[in-house]
Amino acid sequence: MATVNCGILDGFIGKVGTVVGSFWKGTPVMRAYTRNRHDVKSERQLLERLRFKTLSELSSGFLDASIIGLRRAAAARHITESNLFIAQNFGMVVASGLDSVDIDFTGLTVAKGSLPGVHFNSPLFDTPQQVDVNFDTNLECKGAHADDEVYIFVYSPDAKYGVLSAAVKRNDGSVSVKVPSHWNGTKVQVYGFAVGAELSERPGETSMSSYIGSGTIG
Repeated sequence: MATVNCGILDGFIGKVGTVVGSFWKGTPVMRAYTRNRHDVKSERQLLERLRFKTLSELSSGFLDASIIGLRRAAAARHITESNLFIAQNFGMVVASGLDSVDIDFTGLTVAKGSLPGVHFNSPLFDTPQQVDVNFDTNLECKGAHADDEVYIFVYSPDAKYGVLSAAVKRNDGSVSVKVPSHWNGTKVQVYGFAVGAELSERPGETSMSSYIGSGTIG
């Protein structure tokens, strides 16, 4: 609301319609009213929003894995597995332009903990709609148990979601997972981790996840 000093035809201070009145060196002046532009985002802010949006989508796509792999670490920080996934992987997503987002799939963390992991070999794609992975058990490592559970997670960037395998025992030495038939011909990213057996020294403890590799579903 404007303040009029000496009548309607005199100078005024404040906004009237589409103009703003003020005094400069004792002289009444008017200027066009300009809306507050704080809501106009800079390119840097838009890139950060795009980066966060991409991370949120990744978090949803990796949820089946992170619910198991990040459960303990998230509970210790009193946050959700999804929020921890975003925090852990923030540096793996770079938005270099509004239509260009790069994801370092090799560096993504889907499980976090101190349990000894297994040594995963390269993923195999010989069986249609299936990914097979052999692994070394690492049973000689302190804290490793033959009954620890081992998982692999296969993520499709095209489908924007992944498939978690059923758990196998550390002593089994191999794990497989079926994937949807509509993934045929698409490239996938494969991760793995272990979870401590109930009767072991570290029940429920998780290993750090491993990036196993990538390949094309046949």
